[in-house]
This record gives sequence, structure tokens and C-alpha cells, in this order.
Amino acid sequence: MSTFFQTPRTAPAVVSLHKRPLPLTEFVDRDGDVWVATGHNPGGELLLSCPQPSNPEDAGEGESFAWTLGLVQAQFGPLIARSAVAA
Repeated sequence: MSTFFQTPRTAPAVVSLHKRPLPLTEFVDRDGDVWVATGHNPGGELLLSCPQPSNPEDAGEGESFAWTLGLVQAQFGPLIARSAVAA
């Protein structure tokens, strides 16, 4: 029989934030555009993209700018978070 102090402790597995599964959340900005999570940057910040902006000129071509949640909030906020899961 072992006591609490004799039981070997195992450290929980540590997973970097940028490797975690993305939440099923989308964000709606003040203009009604929907922003979706696309990953995380090396610092762990959530990256967002707006796949269908209301202004077609904002769509652009090529690789998207790395919009973090904080940048989107500052530029296009206030943001409203909502579940992307169909009810």
C-alpha cells in the first residue's frame, strides 16, 4: 500500500495553444461581416479571417493578413461572438 506522498506523480501533457483545436465560434463585426478562426500565431493569439466581406473590394487575392482577435476588435469592433454550430 502506498500513501499519497509515495505515489509517483506524472505531469499533465502540455500542448501549445497554437496546436489546440479551434473553437466553433465566429465573430460578427459592427458592419455585419463574419470572422472565423483560422489558427493561432506562434505567440498563441487566435487568428481570424473574413472569408466573405460585405465590401467585395476587401476580399483581395493571395495570402491574408494575419488578423489577430485583438486587431480585429480594435479595427472593426465591437465584435459579437456566436456559436458556428447550427442549431
